[in-house]
Amino acid sequence: MRGAMFRSLFGKRKRRSDPGQAPKDDSIRSAGVDDVVVIPGFSPTFEDAYFIVESKNRLESAFGKAYELIAVDGDRRVSIEWHDGAELLIVVTEHDDALGLSEVGLDERTLSEWDDNKSIENFVEYDGRKYFYRNSYEVLYYKDDVGAGEGFWLWDFGTEDGEHGLSAVKWEGRPFEAYISVTVSPHIVRVYGK
Repeated sequence: MRGAMFRSLFGKRKRRSDPGQAPKDDSIRSAGVDDVVVIPGFSPTFEDAYFIVESKNRLESAFGKAYELIAVDGDRRVSIEWHDGAELLIVVTEHDDALGLSEVGLDERTLSEWDDNKSIENFVEYDGRKYFYRNSYEVLYYKDDVGAGEGFWLWDFGTEDGEHGLSAVKWEGRPFEAYISVTVSPHIVRVYGK
């Protein structure tokens, strides 16, 4: 979600955790580079998805800190973001599937207006779902959890049931991008060590 990433060259899909090996932690909090994150039923065929973590990045805003794991399962690359506020929240986004604003029914003028008036009554409809405006704010992105951080602007939308999200992202000097995400229960996610 944070820019162009290199494709995996070494067939990492074949690497699986040993079924007899215990998870290193029952929480996404412990996941690091080269660990395997297992999400039951999350593959395109509704089987378990085994994502190998390629990078772990930190995100900070006025609303706190979150982490992003860029992970792959074969040719499928995802961003697994988690925030540990009042309760652990995990959101998964198909990393290489950026959409243009017009594809999701938005434009720059509308985002600017919604940023100014911040009404949770505003919504956009995409793929048969209504995504309601939640907030818009600046985020600092720390690649590999180091350095000074690079800023971008984020507009956050979600369905009423909280199961699906839509994000509009604007980096300096780059076009707007939009992403669709799915909320995943932290109780089903498992992390296996290197």
